[in-house]
Amino acid sequence: MTDDDTDGVPDSDPRHIDPAGDLADLVESGEFDIELEDDQDVDELREFIERAEAREFGADPGVEATVRIARALLEDADDDSP
Repeated sequence: MTDDDTDGVPDSDPRHIDPAGDLADLVESGEFDIELEDDQDVDELREFIERAEAREFGADPGVEATVRIARALLEDADDDSP
């Protein structure tokens, strides 16, 4: 590691074209102000994450990026709950 690489690398490699991973990086960084709508079920989102982590959907970079986005949305929802 060189002295100019002190921040590490984002989860998606900037040298590769990965729109889903790039979007997940932005959502995780807080660049976008997005949140779940009132009619969206937090429990269903948690279930999706659990199923994805259990590899029910197979290994897929798009699913991985979607899980990262879902986790970020849940963190925001948990922060907003009383």
